[in-house]
Amino acid sequence: MTTPDWTRVLDDLARAGWTARVVAAGRMDDLRGRVAGVLASGELPGPTAEHLGEEVAFTWPAELPQARSVVVAATPRPLTRATLSVGGAEREIVVPPHYAGYHTVPDGLAVALAAALAPTGHTAARFEPPLKTLAACSGLARYGRNNITYVPGLGSYLMLAACATDAPPPADSVWGEPRQLDRCERCSACLRACPGGAIRADRFLLQTDLCLTTVNEDEAPFPDWVDPAWHHCAVGCLRCQQSCPENAGVELRIAPPESFDAAESAAILAATPADGIGAGTREKLSRCGLDYSPALIARNLTALLGV
Repeated sequence: MTTPDWTRVLDDLARAGWTARVVAAGRMDDLRGRVAGVLASGELPGPTAEHLGEEVAFTWPAELPQARSVVVAATPRPLTRATLSVGGAEREIVVPPHYAGYHTVPDGLAVALAAALAPTGHTAARFEPPLKTLAACSGLARYGRNNITYVPGLGSYLMLAACATDAPPPADSVWGEPRQLDRCERCSACLRACPGGAIRADRFLLQTDLCLTTVNEDEAPFPDWVDPAWHHCAVGCLRCQQSCPENAGVELRIAPPESFDAAESAAILAATPADGIGAGTREKLSRCGLDYSPALIARNLTALLGV
């Protein structure tokens, strides 16, 4: 095995659509500590704390138990759309970037990194630590006031992924305190745009129990404080990202809508599981992000469409 030329490797990843950074595997101990510290603060509601606890419990890939470095990367993602046939009318809905390909797009980083490292004899495997904190500490991303990560040139319309590798890290790999966007010090656009008031001026951490994205990703009934008029996406929320000046100069790609006929639309609204619909319908659901969770999507669409 030879030591990788990381500049070349990162250039190869860029050509494959990934903006990436490399850190030493030993930094994952610090990563655990940082996230554990947030959990210990008691400032997060139960469901969010539980989710973070699961992230902190990450393990190395079985094929790379002795990883030496970690690559964290971001790739731009489009806004996706679907046209449903409901009650004899066509209704277009949107899905924010990040949901379409949520389970599969990160595999593309593993494939691209493995190919870039192959000449050196090293390998890579998909790895799932707390991605936002990893991206921020590595210098790849900065946090916005809305607790979403931003990458230069991509804004927040992206997906993060990570891989572990047995290749040694570069000597000049960056690691430090997560930073907030400079403009957040003088901007309150997302705070004013947030429908539930989850973004606050008196604390950095999002009040996730008031976040519409958190509510839309939870299969429990909508809480009473959620105004039905707030619903605008099949899942998640776009309000803070749409209002953010940091995204104003970023070209958000908008994917062509996927069309579903009346029978397909009825199956979606009935939360029909994947094995109960045809392969063609499943492919369309995957392309537009409506495969995120059948029950969750059905509940959200029922509220969004008023059916």
